[in-house]
Amino acid sequence: MKTNMKLSQQQRLVLSPQMREYLRLLHLPVAELRQAVDKAIEENPMLEEAASPETAEAPVPSMESTREDEGNLSRAVTGDWDDAESINFFKSPTDFSKRPAADMQHLKDFQDSLLTRPESLFNFLEWQIQFLAFTGNDKTIAGQIMGNINEDGYLTATIGEIARAAEALPEDVERVLAEIQKLDPPGVGARDLKEALLIQLSRRGPGAGLAREIVLHHLDLVAKKDWRSLARIFRQSEAAIRSAVEMISRLEPRPGRSFYAEEAITVTPDATISIRDGSDNDLEIRVNDEFIPRLRINAEYRKMLRDRGTDRSTRDFLKTRLSNGMDFIKALELRKSTIRSITEEIVKAQPLFFTRGFSHLRPLRMKDIAERLDLHESTVSRAIHGKYMSTPQGTIPFKSFFSPKIGTEDGTGESQKSIMEKVKALIDREDPRIARRTVAKYREALNILPTHLRKKR
Repeated sequence: MKTNMKLSQQQRLVLSPQMREYLRLLHLPVAELRQAVDKAIEENPMLEEAASPETAEAPVPSMESTREDEGNLSRAVTGDWDDAESINFFKSPTDFSKRPAADMQHLKDFQDSLLTRPESLFNFLEWQIQFLAFTGNDKTIAGQIMGNINEDGYLTATIGEIARAAEALPEDVERVLAEIQKLDPPGVGARDLKEALLIQLSRRGPGAGLAREIVLHHLDLVAKKDWRSLARIFRQSEAAIRSAVEMISRLEPRPGRSFYAEEAITVTPDATISIRDGSDNDLEIRVNDEFIPRLRINAEYRKMLRDRGTDRSTRDFLKTRLSNGMDFIKALELRKSTIRSITEEIVKAQPLFFTRGFSHLRPLRMKDIAERLDLHESTVSRAIHGKYMSTPQGTIPFKSFFSPKIGTEDGTGESQKSIMEKVKALIDREDPRIARRTVAKYREALNILPTHLRKKR
């Protein structure tokens, strides 16, 4: 047997501990960030809160240095990372605990928790559909399916009706529907109870085979609790039947139920956009970190580290904790810088939204923001995950500012969300006193074609 030695070159992503810390903190919403900071202080004796808000002001990183750090991040995420850059990314230790004198009244008045409506089933599906990469007429079909899913999560229109509305083949509608039925919550897009249960069971694997057959052919016997008949039909013990039925009973008969809640939920916005006093459209941006403690390195432990009389094991312990502490402080500061940069770009891209509302949202992709900031798209996605922005239009998720482009007759394109808002306004203004059958009656009398035949191709 002959052995050969071969050299091969390959590129793979290796993130430094500092970079992993940064990405972890970037992913956390501000409320969870506070918990992470408290935990870091508890676990690392080198870290402590700044003793007084009256400490001297620390030098603020320049825009150039911030851009350089963010560029380094982009290369790290895409794999184009050099060891020297990995070291330089977190060079020049700085004590970020030194801040300007805080306005304590402002801190007291700051509303660290605001009320907002829970996410709707439609918005949740809309967010997921962006990742299915539908193209061409599949987008139109998906839109028609989405518009016909009720609050229980069921599809209320037939395949034929959707095909006519989308000017598509029924088999294409079936194909797109099958993709939507793979989304969460499990069972969404089902046409009846049986299909909703089968969709959920399909995610349970081979162990759900008996439960699937029971739902498929004998759901009526389950309703009657006729275990004996089921055991005879499937040649299984009653214990096996009861076990399968128990699995069925844990399924959700109304997939959209988790989105029923009408009560407001509490969220803490990561950023606040407000209209500056005395102006109509001059926007002011603030990253909300007022209740995140300012951190610094403990002076006594730093002194012990410099003391030559400190034994080796203690020095090694303190050196490790010092390195971890500085990594955490710098990652925390860079997180704030990244979120602020993304917020600024969103404000630049959607200026009319903040003064006029959702109908003025423009098409915007995460890719657009990533390119402007020299970041990877996955970094932008991580940065906006689970985060909210307080605006003159209310407290809304960051992700609400991103919407695909829909072509218009003049070729300029418009945001999907702005079109939805205009449709909603039209419906809100319609006369509720006129019944649908009345409209159909007079439309026929006037020889006006039905909607699907009036559409311009």
